[in-house]
Amino acid sequence: MALPFTPDVETILRSCVATLEAEIVPELTSDWGRYSGNLVAASLEYAITLLADPEAPARRRQELAEAIDTLRPRVEASGNAEAAAALEAASPYETASKLLVAAQNDTSPLAAELHAVLHPLLEQQLEAQLAASSPLLRAFVTNMQEAR
Repeated sequence: MALPFTPDVETILRSCVATLEAEIVPELTSDWGRYSGNLVAASLEYAITLLADPEAPARRRQELAEAIDTLRPRVEASGNAEAAAALEAASPYETASKLLVAAQNDTSPLAAELHAVLHPLLEQQLEAQLAASSPLLRAFVTNMQEAR
């Protein structure tokens, strides 16, 4: 018998989470089983978040690359060899990290600009990733509290 509709992936995953949390995990007798069940449920919740915006990682990477491109002319003209070398890194995340390290103990206007542009953007991206992965963090905290 076929269903009269095709359920969406989120509905299927939410059903799995609910079944794990309400039916399966409470029936498990071993600490390891409960720990694993909680972690599987949290992983499914994280997957739901990732499926909601599959373009987010590429968009965050592009936002950072664009921010670096706006800084590139000033970095290249600055004479700061460490910052200029950072522009050659393979990924925008590596480039941003190296630029911020180069600016760490620098009081120049360039260093201030690097901090002003890159730090808030990276912080915003980190907060978004932490929010998306929060089900996993909650599962780890719960499991650690139960392990006491």
